[in-house]
Amino acid sequence: MVYPFTLLKLFYLVRVFSPPPPNCRRFIVATNIAETSLTVDGVVYVIDTGYVKQRQYNPSTGMYSLDVVQISRVQANQRAGRAGRTRPGKCYRLYPSTVYHEEFLEATIPEIQRTSLAGSVLYLKSLDLPDIDILKFDFLDPPSYASLGDALKQLYLIDAIDENGSITNIGQTMAELPLEPSLSRTLIEANENGCLSQALTVVAMLSAETSLLPNYSKGSERKRKQTPLDLPTGEGFGDHIQLLQIYEMWDETNYDPEWCKEHGLQIFQYTWCILMMCYMSGIWLLKIRGMTFVKDVRKQLCQIMQKMANANHEAGSMEVQGSHSWRESQQNYRNLRKALCAGYANQLAERMVRHNGYRTLGLKSQLVQVHPSSVLQPDEDGMLPNYVVYHELITTSRPFIRNVCAVEMRWALPVFKKLESLDVNKLSGGVGPPEDDTQGKPEDGPKKEANDAEPPADRDSKIQAARERFLARKGKK
Repeated sequence: MVYPFTLLKLFYLVRVFSPPPPNCRRFIVATNIAETSLTVDGVVYVIDTGYVKQRQYNPSTGMYSLDVVQISRVQANQRAGRAGRTRPGKCYRLYPSTVYHEEFLEATIPEIQRTSLAGSVLYLKSLDLPDIDILKFDFLDPPSYASLGDALKQLYLIDAIDENGSITNIGQTMAELPLEPSLSRTLIEANENGCLSQALTVVAMLSAETSLLPNYSKGSERKRKQTPLDLPTGEGFGDHIQLLQIYEMWDETNYDPEWCKEHGLQIFQYTWCILMMCYMSGIWLLKIRGMTFVKDVRKQLCQIMQKMANANHEAGSMEVQGSHSWRESQQNYRNLRKALCAGYANQLAERMVRHNGYRTLGLKSQLVQVHPSSVLQPDEDGMLPNYVVYHELITTSRPFIRNVCAVEMRWALPVFKKLESLDVNKLSGGVGPPEDDTQGKPEDGPKKEANDAEPPADRDSKIQAARERFLARKGKK
């Protein structure tokens, strides 16, 4: 029996493609990666449970969750197609045909309807079309009104757009960076605070698709045997500082892979498309993700920031290499934490008065707990910091905030003032709210009346001008 999960060691991954021993039957337990991304020769029978784990974003809470949901009919047909690729086979579905025809959706829900849209909305705003209304924009697969409103609120809180919905200079710079808006805003603020080198490291570490750190359960024997000096603790400020310290400790060893192994860090993560092609060609040259991936991302971000600085004639104000000593001063950590507070202004949480639970700050607050893997440390009274920013809000057995960093209250005061004067309809760029948003969809509202008042030739010329501006910016990179 083999399990094709990308976090397994190479020895176990190769067994997926290797033929079974004589007089043996091979069983493969796979995720939905086997629907389209992976084809294994010799599979004759497929057992389809009818379910899949799907990552979904709730705009009302700002929380991601990994939910077990029913597959669509398209996915069911894809799974059936895995059987009998090289000879006749069968697919056994663990659900009746009535469920397939009556309960399953025709197609999988598009990703734009189940993810945060802050990056997409920022791109639309960067096109600089004066009459564009985000809430009434004619998407091919229209997301919900709540998702678009949530994206506008996020961008407003991190200074990407102003109170009238117009993109700011900061927002234009953020749109040029290939990062999430929060991370882009962090880099811009870090450059002003003189800690860009440290912020680049943190952003690169957060850009890794999986956790690079060893994952110990609280009661595991392995964790009890681990010495506290194995990895830095972030000086008590939280996970972002720990990520910075880990990378710079690795830098001091000249990026030695053995150091990563000794400290339980991921060096490589194998991707299935490359793994399969290498197996078919007989060459085991693997695309890797892990600490080496972080190193490459940081190098690319340094180059992008330097190009942007040269384009703006500000090369002298941008120091992207910086110091490599991981024992930075408290002042530098303070500057970095201040930059993180500006970047994650839409992801602030305040500690409760009598316990270490937190309340997220926003239009719809909720109680959350710091993730058990966090290195955020309490004070001598056993209380955690009063205010923190977090990279991700997830729900498993309960709501958790993950990758947490302590911040000061005065840094968060501008965010509180913005929350008091927030108007989603003004941020959208429209003149008024949708007339019928009972379904929570922007397509329920009326079509733009501006289309009738403006000649088509003028609209075409504006669109063409925006396209030319975009291509000009792209050519400078």
